[in-house]
Amino acid sequence: MTVSLNFQVVLPLFYILLLYGIIDERNNDTLKDLRIVIMKNLTPLINTALSKELQALLYLLGYCSQQGLFKVYAVGGFVRDLLLGRENRDIDLVVEGSAVEFAKSLLKAMPGTLRSYERFGTATLTLNKGIVFDMVTARKEFYAAPGALPAVEQSTLKNDLFRRDFTINTMACALNPGEFGMFFDYFGGREDLEKGLIRVLYKLSFVDDPLRIIRAIRFEQRFDFVIEADTLSLMTKAIRNRLWEKVSKERLYNEIRLVFREPKPLKVLTRFNELHLFKEIFPRLLFTPQVKERLQQLEYDLTEFTPEAGSCNYTLLFLSALFYDLAEHDINFLCHLMRLKRKERLALLSIRANVPSVLRQLKAETVGPAGLHALFKELPEEGQLLAITLAPEPRIREQIMYYREHLRGRRPSVTGKDLLEAGMKPGPVFNRILSKLHEAVLEGKVKNKEEELKLVSLLMKVTGEQSAEK
Repeated sequence: MTVSLNFQVVLPLFYILLLYGIIDERNNDTLKDLRIVIMKNLTPLINTALSKELQALLYLLGYCSQQGLFKVYAVGGFVRDLLLGRENRDIDLVVEGSAVEFAKSLLKAMPGTLRSYERFGTATLTLNKGIVFDMVTARKEFYAAPGALPAVEQSTLKNDLFRRDFTINTMACALNPGEFGMFFDYFGGREDLEKGLIRVLYKLSFVDDPLRIIRAIRFEQRFDFVIEADTLSLMTKAIRNRLWEKVSKERLYNEIRLVFREPKPLKVLTRFNELHLFKEIFPRLLFTPQVKERLQQLEYDLTEFTPEAGSCNYTLLFLSALFYDLAEHDINFLCHLMRLKRKERLALLSIRANVPSVLRQLKAETVGPAGLHALFKELPEEGQLLAITLAPEPRIREQIMYYREHLRGRRPSVTGKDLLEAGMKPGPVFNRILSKLHEAVLEGKVKNKEEELKLVSLLMKVTGEQSAEK
């Protein structure tokens, strides 16, 4: 059977599977009883553990690579997570050939956003559904100094895998037709994955890239693994020798931002503290029982209500919890050290200044809908979430949640444009009428546009009479 592929059209999964010989045209039940007895090919696992969408994209990747005479492999975290039974939508690819040229050809078959870097031989293709392909030309790396960015030269898959951080991230899976699913494990990654070990590939690994210290702890805590004994010895030596100081502050704290995207950041920070790394990363900040309790409550709250996608800066959220007891000058110091943007620094200062007073006011009295809106309208999303965590009483938590669920997005149907069309001129009275209208909407005193217009008419009449008296 011959199948032709128009690069503008993604073939249905069934036909792609036929192309690869994965299913028999006469009997498409052949996949049902496949088991991986000896880990030489990951195709059965791909066909059972991944979504149909992701399966189709992997087969299409391989087909496109064949058209351009590239050899392409899925590597690193994607293969690791596949073996752990987790779907990872950030897919690392190694290309034997030019990753940039392959990415350009791929864009014809998979509409998305492409960013390429000819100098480094890398490219990133982000699809419309949030799937990301990070592509790199197979290469070797050379470190001129500890913590420096490496020099690179084009190489083979094996050499590319050797430059990676830990053995569990060195496994690869071929995507080309004829080799699809073939498993490559040159450095014992599968065995370490089964044993739950984090192991570096060579003794100077932490010297070459001290940020691997942080990554080792992140993976250890994310997967509940153990850092292998020799690796832990090398890591603690690197910490004692303060090797992270060889890395730029931008790179160091970009890595710290990833900590706050982990499922359980507190576990990572606790491990930092055990290894005497926390005080080096966050000088002037004490990892007290109160801080741990606050972070634990915050993590719990985030499982109860998930912020809308894109609405929350998790770095700011966790930093606001960490910095809550600090003075303003210490917050400014840490923001500068971490190279935070001005907007982020101001948000942290605003949260530190306003959350305590908001909580005091909510504790002292019962605040109505308009009052809740006045309290929270200028508080960043991260501050609202922290206020829920710090609320001293269930009643206060409920008030904050009520604001977020019922009041935050409530707006009048009548706008300033409507007032202008009614003949009003911008000014204090104009703004006062809009404010009174918004209050009435929040309090539920007007329920539709018709009632809003009646209220506006009444307010215009009253304010007109008051202006005439003056």
